[in-house]
Amino acid sequence: MVLKCIKINRVLAELDIALDGEGKQKTFSIRFIKKNGESVFIFRAIKTGLNMNLKKNAMRGVLPVDVKLNAISHIYPVWIWSIVEFNGLS
Repeated sequence: MVLKCIKINRVLAELDIALDGEGKQKTFSIRFIKKNGESVFIFRAIKTGLNMNLKKNAMRGVLPVDVKLNAISHIYPVWIWSIVEFNGLS
């Protein structure tokens, strides 16, 4: 079995793209590890801001959404080094 890898710079580049070709918010799937060790998988999410300097703190905000891009949970602050899967790539 061959695992496909994705590099952190590619993940960050993908997260920086806010809109898709049709002008809608771009969605993605993501798995990350929280500080307490819990693994969180979000099937469909959009990027969002956090009330902090994202670059300085190496954080990104992700918001789980439904098919119509309505929020279905709260914003998760994600430390970029805790991302273990992005759009199906580990």
